Formats: sequence, structure tokens, C-alpha cells
Amino acid sequence: MAPPKATTRRRPAHPAKPSPLQEKKRRLVRQEIEHAAWLLFDARGYEAATVDDVAREAGVSRRTFFRYFSSKEDVVVGTTDALAEDVLAGLAQRPRREPPLVAIHRALRPVLVSRLEDADEAGAIIRLLRESRTLRRAMLDRHARMAERLAVLIAERTRADPGKDPTPALLAFVTRALVDTAFNVWFDQRPADVGAMVDTLLRKLRAAVSPRRRATGGRARTS
Repeated sequence: MAPPKATTRRRPAHPAKPSPLQEKKRRLVRQEIEHAAWLLFDARGYEAATVDDVAREAGVSRRTFFRYFSSKEDVVVGTTDALAEDVLAGLAQRPRREPPLVAIHRALRPVLVSRLEDADEAGAIIRLLRESRTLRRAMLDRHARMAERLAVLIAERTRADPGKDPTPALLAFVTRALVDTAFNVWFDQRPADVGAMVDTLLRKLRAAVSPRRRATGGRARTS
């Protein structure tokens, strides 16, 4: 009697997709490393803190650090990239019938409130950006990429041709400026209500770009 043929288990063509629990764990580990890194950068200075220092502060191994980030700078731009994704996702979910500035306002508000909830981390980020040219360059590059993607999304929402109409690029730049301004105003003034602060910034923007009307006659002032 011939021996039974050996059966070989075929490997799946694609690696198994991580479960929701695994994804949650990865996200929490990444956030813990980011948080530890920013606080350490704030305490020691960006240049002085090493990857080993960050890993030790976060309670992970050096190898684990490099599973999530390729370098110290990657921690910095990773924070900005995550914020950009939240802004883009928030704007994409706004109803198409909303005027662009209304959609931008309503997309930005919850993102900024969420980001500024952790006062220690947010404060560390802003202090370091004000002190380190290296970090500012890294952040500016990522903010420029965010603006480019926002311009594409706004052009799609408004059905504008970006090759002929600069409005999407202008609105994207305004959005980027609002994010930067919100972080800096929060750092300098530490308002109790971040949402109200965002509302005030949008109100001031509208007041600055809208012509003032005379109390009577309805004509715009020219000076």
C-alpha cells in the first residue's frame, strides 16, 4: 500500500489583516511613544534626547521604537501627519452644500479641541517648534503637503478647476494658517474653552476679509 501523500499547507497570498484589537494596541503603543518623546524633547531639548532615551521613557525597547518610527524626526512629522489626516477626514465628511469656510470651521473645531486636550504634550510641541529650526523645517514641509491635499479636496467639493481658479489653494492655505494660529493662540493665552477660541478665530477672519457696512446706506467703506 502506497504511503499517503504529504499535504502542504499553502501560505495565504497576503498577510492576515490585523484584528481590531491588534490595531488598537498598535495605535496605543504609537501614541505612548509620541507622548513620551515630546515630553522628553521638552525636558532635555530635541537635539540632546536620543532614540534610546525615548524608548526608555516610553517603556519599550529600541527595536519596538523602530517598528513605529524611523527616527526622532519621524516622531515629529508623524504627529503632524496624524493631525493632517484628521483635518482631511473631517472636511471630507462635511456636507457638500456647506460653504467652504463653514465646512472648514466645522471640520477644524473638533480636531483642534482633541489635540489641545493634552496640555502638557501640546505645550511641549509648541515650545520645541519655537526653539528648534530643525523641527520647524520638518513641520513646515508636512504642513505644505497637507495644504496641497486640502486644495485638491476643496477643488473637488467646489467643482473648481485648480488650474484656472486659485480659490482652493487659497482656502487650503487659510486652513493651514488657522491650525498654526490656533496652536499659538492657545499656547500664549491658554483659554479655558478651546472650541470657543476656534470660533473666535473664524469670526475674526470673517470680519477681517468682509467689507464693513455703513449703518445706513449699506455701502462698503473704502478706507
